Amino acid sequence: MHLIFDNDFDVHSITKQLGIAPTECKLRDETRMSPLTNKPIEGFWTLKTEEKEERDLGVVLNELIENISAKLPDIKKICDENGGIVVFDIIPFFDGDSKPALYFERDFLDIVNYLNATIQIYLYMR
Repeated sequence: MHLIFDNDFDVHSITKQLGIAPTECKLRDETRMSPLTNKPIEGFWTLKTEEKEERDLGVVLNELIENISAKLPDIKKICDENGGIVVFDIIPFFDGDSKPALYFERDFLDIVNYLNATIQIYLYMR
């Protein structure tokens, strides 16, 4: 899950507000320069699950939901008040012989709707 801010909002303050340590966090001026605009790309606060050998995407999403569910109102408030967006990146790796279960439970979709979030899926075959 990424909280992304295309402004100078102090993304490091999110850690204190949520009481959750991010996997990665960078202010806008700490990010690389966009070759298209010659300006820094967005600042972000990212929380990732650990990489797992799991064919069922639901297991991984449930782990993330457990980590953030109590903080959803805070996440929504932070983004609404500071011009941020929420993006859920889903990146399953699988072998040509395996068939991953790629589906979304109602609870996850309710969270996506509540946060007005985006889901991005990147599939990788090994």
